[in-house]
Amino acid sequence: QLLLPSQLDTCKVYKSLEKAIASKQKVYILDISRKKLKKIPLQILELESLNKLILKSNKIDSIPKAISSLLYLQELNISKNKLNYFPIEICSITNLKRLIINQNLIPSIPSEIKQLNNLEYLDMWSNELKYIPQEISELKKLKEFDLRVILFSKTEKQRISSLLPNTEIHFSNSCNCGY
Repeated sequence: QLLLPSQLDTCKVYKSLEKAIASKQKVYILDISRKKLKKIPLQILELESLNKLILKSNKIDSIPKAISSLLYLQELNISKNKLNYFPIEICSITNLKRLIINQNLIPSIPSEIKQLNNLEYLDMWSNELKYIPQEISELKKLKEFDLRVILFSKTEKQRISSLLPNTEIHFSNSCNCGY
């Protein structure tokens, strides 16, 4: 079931996939960070009650299409991995509220991002982004968007801000670093 943030705060955090699989029905939070994973283990898809999945600091370079079967997933953290594209598969996780995908090598965001209409927090700092699609303006619930450590022109920053007038957007200050 879909849990409220206050309910999630009291849930056990499973740090082992094996233990989580043994208690499938009761697993709401799985944190398998720093396990040197190159792929997302498909056994995760058996955790039907999963609300929060933390996969940070691994070596993951792709997301399985079947991730959208995690119907109750509200938070996905895949920061500090090896993603060199924004996984379109994530865009079908309709209950997703928080997406933390910073410190990857992502050059662009797909227009399908507009499907994440429950998204409240998007953290993409320190990626290779060059452009933000117009469709991001359809994320009406987006409260915070982190774009620090990404060099956007002043014009692009203004354009992004105009697409998301009700969102707090974090940009890095432009620097005159002598380049």
